[in-house]
Amino acid sequence: MRIQVINLRRRHDRRDFMEGQAKRLGLSFDYLDAVDAKNTDMAAHRRQASAGPLGHLSDGDLCCFLSHRKAWQNIHDGTDPFGVILEDDAVLSDDAAAFLQNNSWIPKGQTCIKLERHGNNRHRVVFKRFDFSVQGRKLTRFLSKHCGSCAYILSREAAGHLIDATQTINLSIDHFLFNPNNSPIFKRLRPSQILPAIAEQGGDVAASDIHGTRLTQRTYTLAYWQREAIRGLYEIRHIPKFILLAMRGRVKLEKVIFDPSGTRAA
Repeated sequence: MRIQVINLRRRHDRRDFMEGQAKRLGLSFDYLDAVDAKNTDMAAHRRQASAGPLGHLSDGDLCCFLSHRKAWQNIHDGTDPFGVILEDDAVLSDDAAAFLQNNSWIPKGQTCIKLERHGNNRHRVVFKRFDFSVQGRKLTRFLSKHCGSCAYILSREAAGHLIDATQTINLSIDHFLFNPNNSPIFKRLRPSQILPAIAEQGGDVAASDIHGTRLTQRTYTLAYWQREAIRGLYEIRHIPKFILLAMRGRVKLEKVIFDPSGTRAA
């Protein structure tokens, strides 16, 4: 599988970080120039965006989405049935190469596989009871929000669907892919999660450029607090359904952990 790493051309520190991991794991990365909010025509990009269920996107979030969309296009235009997309601060486990070198381990019917752990240590995710055993870990479909977009595998077919569905962009990339509360594509994408995760965002690299644009463009107006209230309603509206599924024994609630060594794998 082709492994694309989304990297701002000016962020040499992050490229060096990823190159170190590639060398450690015996992998080869293709670097994709990210869309840079500091060096691009944001007025033109803004014409591709609109306000969504969580409000307007910051410049950084919009550029991040457009960068992932470039990676989807490369997968769709290629010949491999699957492709890997990494952001340039993805920390990879010692056994990550077993999952990233080829797609022979991927069960039939999978379209999107999330590789990372995301969120605080209290966050738990609703998973289906059925799972696959893959390379010493588990692969399980998840049904509730588990955001973050630093590491995932996407099928060629799914890449085409995502491109078609994003002629207009109104959500950040991770909510669009991995948040059923407001994503229009989540049910069709049917993403699964590797447990324990083989990636985590962070590492010994400088802070995110995206976070900076969020802070500088945020205004604490009435509209902001209205969006926060709507966000809260999105978070709780699926709870009754998940409780019913749990009572029927069809789902389980589990905390996603990152296992960097593979020693805690299933």
